[in-house]
Amino acid sequence: MLAATVTLALFAFALTLVVDLLRRDGGKIVAALEGRSWIAQPRAGRPVTIRFSSAGRAAGSMPGPVLRAAA
Repeated sequence: MLAATVTLALFAFALTLVVDLLRRDGGKIVAALEGRSWIAQPRAGRPVTIRFSSAGRAAGSMPGPVLRAAA
C-alpha cells in the first residue's frame, strides 16, 4: 500500500512539472515543432567560406593497421 502511494505521489509530481513547463513554454514548443522558431529563421550575415587542402591531409596520413590471418 505504501509503495502504491509513493508511486502515485511521484507520478503527480512529474505531471505537475510537465503542466508547468507547458504553461510557461507551450507556445515556443509548438512554434519550434512547426518550424517557426526564431532560431530556425535565416539571419543576415556575411557568408563563410571553408577551404579544404588535400596537401595537408595527404602529408598527415598514416598507413592502416596490418591485418593478420587467423590460424
